[in-house]
Order: sequence, then C-alpha cells, then structure tokens
Amino acid sequence: MTAIRPPALDAFLRKPDPAVVALLIYGEDGEAVRELAQRAVTRIAGAHDDPFAVAALGEADLAADPARLADEAQSMSMFGGARVIWVKGAGEAFHKAVTPLLQQAVPGNLIVAEAAVLAKSSRLRAAFEASPHALILPLYEAEAGEIASLVEQCLAQDGVRIAPDALARFIELCGTSRSLVRREAEKLALYARGTDRVSLADVEAVCGNDTGATPDALADSVFGGEVEAADRLLHDLLQSGEDAGRLLSAVHQQALRLAEFRIAIDRGASPEQAVKQARPPVFFRRQRLVQAQLRNWSLSDLVAAGSTLSANVLAVRQNAGLAQAIAGRCVLSLARKAAALRRDR
Repeated sequence: MTAIRPPALDAFLRKPDPAVVALLIYGEDGEAVRELAQRAVTRIAGAHDDPFAVAALGEADLAADPARLADEAQSMSMFGGARVIWVKGAGEAFHKAVTPLLQQAVPGNLIVAEAAVLAKSSRLRAAFEASPHALILPLYEAEAGEIASLVEQCLAQDGVRIAPDALARFIELCGTSRSLVRREAEKLALYARGTDRVSLADVEAVCGNDTGATPDALADSVFGGEVEAADRLLHDLLQSGEDAGRLLSAVHQQALRLAEFRIAIDRGASPEQAVKQARPPVFFRRQRLVQAQLRNWSLSDLVAAGSTLSANVLAVRQNAGLAQAIAGRCVLSLARKAAALRRDR
C-alpha cells in the first residue's frame, strides 16, 4: 500500500503504475471525495460519463454479483482506449469483491473506489493498507495552509491575487471543506474579474451564506451562551448542506483557542491583549465576542468542553445516521453551560 495526499494524485494519474490495480479515496467530506474520484476517472478514461470507458458500480451491484468487479477489471473497451471501474459508496460488498484482486494483482483496468470515513478497524481499509498493489488516499480535514494555497491557485487561474486580510477572512467564512472552498473561490474570481486583487470588502460581499450562519458564528453563540441562536445557526448550517462533524470540529477549535487565550490571561495578560496578539489573528469583528467569552470561561471549564467536543466529533464520525442529533445535543448542552457561567459571573 502507498498512501498519498491530494497533490500527489495528479502525478500518479499522469503515469499510472501498472502494478497498482485499485485506488481507494475516502474521507468525511463526501463531495471532496467524489470530486477527486471523478478527476481520477476522467484523467484515465478521458471522461467520467462515457459508459463505454467507465463502468460505474455500487454496493448493491457487487452484493448481487461479487464476480462482476473482476469481470469489469479484465474487460476490453469496445472502441479501444483505457477503461476505469468506478465504485461509489464502497463498503463490505466491495471489500469482498476486491480482496482477491489485491492479492493476485492481475493487470487490468484501474479500479477507482470512493468511500466515507473508514475507521482503523475497517476491513476495507486494512485490505488496501496490506496490499502492495493498492493506492490509498485518505482525505482528512484540510489545514489552513492547504486551504490558503487552494484559494490562491483558484484565483491565479483568472490572474487575480488576494490580500492577506481578505484570505484570512475567506478561510473564516468558508471553513476547510475543499469542495466548498473551491466553489466560493470560483465565485469570488468571477466577482473580481477586471481587477487584479481581491480585497476584504470583496470577500465579505461574496462569500459565506446570506443568513449570516457560519461555523464561527455558531462557535461564538455556543461559548457566548446564546442558546436560541446556537440552535438556529446549527439548523441553518445543516440545512445549507454543512457537515455535522465539521461544525462540531469548528466549535472544538474555538474551545482550544479559548483555552490558549485563557492560559495567557492566567499568566497576566488582559483578554484584549490575548485576543489581539493571537496568531493566526482573530477577525476584528469577532474580537469583542471572544473577549466576552473569556470573561465567563475558566481553563478547567474549557478543558472539559474540549473533551466533550472531541468525544462528540468521534461519535458523529462513527454514527453517520445520528450525526445531526449528536451535534444538536452537544451544541445545546454547551450553550446552556455557557449561559449558566455567564449568569454566575
């Protein structure tokens, strides 16, 4: 097994290794996983929707006929050229069908499979990790540096640069979902056409959603003790297509940052100094909200909140069907805790 990161995918696709019989892409951002899988299929087959060059299979297809995967992998294109086997929603049926191919490594058409989050105990993940004839691309949540590079690359295609403060605000508004970031960057490039530099005002005019519901706004409402606002923002964000796990992760990141600020305060800094000197910086319109939160939360309370959020992020990833319910319960519980702390202050 060779594990690669998204930037290395194009290098493999330019010159596929014939010893690799299958590529597995998985992660919690389903849209980003699908986008990478489609890119791989298109680069190999020349298109992603040509039925003569692409055999699209699902779990139900493989459960009904496990041998079909091997048949498709060895089939010839009717009109010549490369074929790809694109497996969507890969799970237990795919695991049973692909295991013999990973062990025998008979040259054939490349299998590109996409899956949701796979735990370390996943048999499918274990099969790919154990095979020298497999390529695996785990799609973890992007870091701010990767997102910044992605935004700059998207804008550079239209000859546009982005100011540092505008880039920081873009990341605050759009988060770390690669697919959402790419869509918002393309929208921003269209808005900025005719100029050579995107400003903070441009980002605020175009990016984020019109209801004001952002992961940062949700985190601020939770730690500010605004119970009704937290409930409304979570509902709006989920309805707009945001992932429950990513939203909880954003709230978790806020707990970690508040804990860092609280340590600085306990060492003698004022809330204002702790927040204004933060790196990366806290967006100026949020600084007073964060300072108010720090006046209510002690370090021990923040550590407990961080532990709760970490456990719930894991629970969401392990129980996709209950993700929204788990996130809702956690958010409201912490918002009520913050409201009680504010009353007791």
